[in-house]
Amino acid sequence: MSDLANVYHLFQNKFEENDFQYYSPPSYVRTLTENSEKIIFAFRKNQDLPPDTDWVKKSPKSNASNSLDLTGSPLKDISFAEYDDIGMSIDEANGPTFSNLWTPEEEAYGPLATEKARSILQNFINLDCRVGRGSIWTLCCGTDPDQTVLLQLAINCASNNQRQFTRGVVRFTGMEANGNISLAQLIGVHRERAGDAMKFNPKIQIQQWCTLSPYITVRLCWNTMGEGATFAVERNARVRLSQEFPVNNGAFSRSSRAEYFWQQLQRLALMREKIMDIRANRAIGYARNDLGGIDEMDLEYVKQKVYNILSTFLAVEPTTYQFTSIADMVFQVQNHNLTDVMERLYDALTLCANYDDLKAAIDYIFHLSTHSNIVNVPTNGTRFAQLILAMIQDRLAIPSLTGSEPYELLLECGFSKLMNDYRTIFSECGVYELEFEKLFQPQVTCTRKSRYAAGSGPQTDHTNGTKRSALLFQPTVEDRGREKSILLSNFDEDEVKIRLNRLAQVHLLLEHLLLLESVVNIPSIYGRVCELYLNRQPYSYGEIYNRKTDLLEFDVDEFMLLSKADHLLPCARRVTMSSGNLLQKLETVFYQNTRPLLPERFYPQFERKEVDSKHVFWCYEYDRIERL
Repeated sequence: MSDLANVYHLFQNKFEENDFQYYSPPSYVRTLTENSEKIIFAFRKNQDLPPDTDWVKKSPKSNASNSLDLTGSPLKDISFAEYDDIGMSIDEANGPTFSNLWTPEEEAYGPLATEKARSILQNFINLDCRVGRGSIWTLCCGTDPDQTVLLQLAINCASNNQRQFTRGVVRFTGMEANGNISLAQLIGVHRERAGDAMKFNPKIQIQQWCTLSPYITVRLCWNTMGEGATFAVERNARVRLSQEFPVNNGAFSRSSRAEYFWQQLQRLALMREKIMDIRANRAIGYARNDLGGIDEMDLEYVKQKVYNILSTFLAVEPTTYQFTSIADMVFQVQNHNLTDVMERLYDALTLCANYDDLKAAIDYIFHLSTHSNIVNVPTNGTRFAQLILAMIQDRLAIPSLTGSEPYELLLECGFSKLMNDYRTIFSECGVYELEFEKLFQPQVTCTRKSRYAAGSGPQTDHTNGTKRSALLFQPTVEDRGREKSILLSNFDEDEVKIRLNRLAQVHLLLEHLLLLESVVNIPSIYGRVCELYLNRQPYSYGEIYNRKTDLLEFDVDEFMLLSKADHLLPCARRVTMSSGNLLQKLETVFYQNTRPLLPERFYPQFERKEVDSKHVFWCYEYDRIERL
């Protein structure tokens, strides 16, 4: 575990002329090390880089494979005597970050002159600092003969030897066509660097990435043995699928097959905002509905539609779903006949153009329930349905709606309808049984109340959060015992947030499944995908709009997926091998990618090499030396 806070303060005090950060490593360091622990990172802060020593001149590109003498160190200013004090600690991690898309912060981190970077690390060693554990990385400009782009010094104070360090160096070795790179060639480079004094470990780990679509990448990982090994994928390779769904600040919905359901969720979020505005005495809550509906009708049209729903017998045949694909099921559920009375009423009430029309339409429903022969009785258990049923049975006088109560009743019905739609899609596809009662449980128990939850209705009992979340808006046993005075207001901001967040997560899961179906189409993996995805902490509904992509990653045991990737050319490859003796160990990571590992703007000397192949790799080598 990284613990370099004291070392970071020491760097700030002793090397004030340099820029340092103590934070999670940038993507290129995570890719090479397979480690996400915090590091100290040295770089140049200025985005517009002035000339600096060897930065502006181009160095001749030498073959780095012949330039390292392991009797010393990858950092060439260390003698063998000094290197005797060097050790190593290697942290294992779950996997690399494959993407070469850098954050704005990463693209602003300018490299240091290579000699300056070496000097920083050596000066730290000379300070005799024995505090901390973790890695220090420096970004280098790559203009030295070895084209060094990163240097590493790892501290391990957990050992008996308080002067134990790890040395690492990352070099850019040029651009090569995929067909020109062989595993035997990489083994030769590593063995030449290790020298005759080290024994080669025949176990080699290979990780290879293939792109199935612009958004879906498959990582194949296997171990191979022997000098004659190749890059041929072994049948026992472990497969991990990564899918980055393009959220693009909510723009995904415009081209989605499930756009209708996302619009329904947006409508519920807008209702929540209106309720909060009205409770805070803001006039905007009473303005035009603007609930995301395509059509708005006048009040008389809505009243007639409501009358037909409640008082006219309609022979509505239940929908029979026929599963052919998830995409087709989404279409069927979107266009199915509404048979539930409250869902049909909700569909009608959302046509109201403003708050006054909505209030008048709900009053009209109450009057019909009291004075007319209602043919179609609501039975879905929502608070709105219970009010109507109580008036039909002459157990409740017509209530007077005030404040945000019309929207609260409508919001409740909207949640119920959307939940039923999602539940139908997943269950009819045979993918997963959505248990919203569990999904709506609060993730973190909080006793603090929202000011918007302090209405006239009963408040949330956080000591029984599961039951209250599952029965949102529904009357308690005590309420049912005194239905003559049923309270209309039962809005709790926290519970509504939980529902919105979870339904947004369910929708993104549906989008992931639609994308998987269109590219991978292996139904046997969908249930596990649902389980893994829904076990994650959901993003808030608002946070989704600030995301570019939503990542889904999971291991796959299906041979069908392995066969899909087997014939594809790799888009990236990571090969790890090692050699050692009684004194030290060398581990080399060969990383190749069709895109550069580091931002190109800082490395103009790494010109794109003209290769007689369209499939060209940017090649990097990362050496780590451990003192045993």
